[in-house]
Amino acid sequence: MDCNTMISFQYKKEKQNILISLKTDAVQYGTFHRIATLIYALKLDIVSGELGTVEEDGVQYTLDSFLLKSMDADPNNAAYQLAVLMDSLFKQQTAYDDILAKLQIPEPPIAMFFKENPEFIFTDLPDQAKTCFYLETSAGRGLLYYISKILMEFQIDIVSATIETDEKTERARDTFYLRDKFGKMFGGTDLASQIRLAILAPLKQTT
Repeated sequence: MDCNTMISFQYKKEKQNILISLKTDAVQYGTFHRIATLIYALKLDIVSGELGTVEEDGVQYTLDSFLLKSMDADPNNAAYQLAVLMDSLFKQQTAYDDILAKLQIPEPPIAMFFKENPEFIFTDLPDQAKTCFYLETSAGRGLLYYISKILMEFQIDIVSATIETDEKTERARDTFYLRDKFGKMFGGTDLASQIRLAILAPLKQTT
């Protein structure tokens, strides 16, 4: 990341949840995964959210907002810790690997997310030069940490996204708008199949 990375982070309590907003000029692929990792590490779950990019005075910014559910007895403390870690990662340029080592993040029960009729649909949108990736599966803390990790490994750029959780069915219904590392659509290519297989790999290992 550039040494002059900017970050603006705000949070407030909303009933038993936490509403956060984040703006940073770190827009390269993998930015959302780093954010999702910190959220997961602090025992927070993304209930809903919006991811996007905006351009101001010729500079592109990541502009995200999330509604988080805290597994901690003190959600304000979790939100404060998240703000500190965000500042450390993006503004103070602390190495991401160093932060991971200190957090000692356990892997989520990945196979559990995909046991009940998961849906993965890739659709190219030629008018937008993006690939729409619709994901519907069992919700759970760590799901987006895992999905974003796979996308980062394939160097996929998340241009924008809408994250939703159906509280009655406990199903995640998330929509991502993506481009490959060359800035192109890929829904009709082998890359989409590779991503799908990578996401479901843990499930095959348990069967």
